[in-house]
Amino acid sequence: MQASLELNLLPEDYRIHSRELNERIGKGEAHVLVDVRPDHHFKIVSLPNALNIPLSSLESRSAEISSALEEEEKRKDSGFESSASVYVICRRGNDSQRAVQLLHKMGFTSARDIIGGMEAWARDVDPNLPTY
Repeated sequence: MQASLELNLLPEDYRIHSRELNERIGKGEAHVLVDVRPDHHFKIVSLPNALNIPLSSLESRSAEISSALEEEEKRKDSGFESSASVYVICRRGNDSQRAVQLLHKMGFTSARDIIGGMEAWARDVDPNLPTY
């Protein structure tokens, strides 16, 4: 496998490793997972309960993220003191960083990039997850 160029666009506190996110989800943290890959990639493989909003549609579909956050807040009994977070994933972690930058500008200040994207999730969390 050829090494891919990884961008580093965000401060460390705007990013999260897939293992850490998996632990938080396992503990019931209220969250919204946004997958910014194109629809045809999302159909190949996706994480449970992910909301597919391709990067190119992020601004025009931001109301969907707001609605999903409101729903998470309503169901939240997770014991986490903070409000629901937004986590963003893509294939390798580059488009998700761009998406997090945009989401922060749009007021979604809890948005965090999942470092390494779906490839890291498959490597570090779920080896049975298909990669492409």
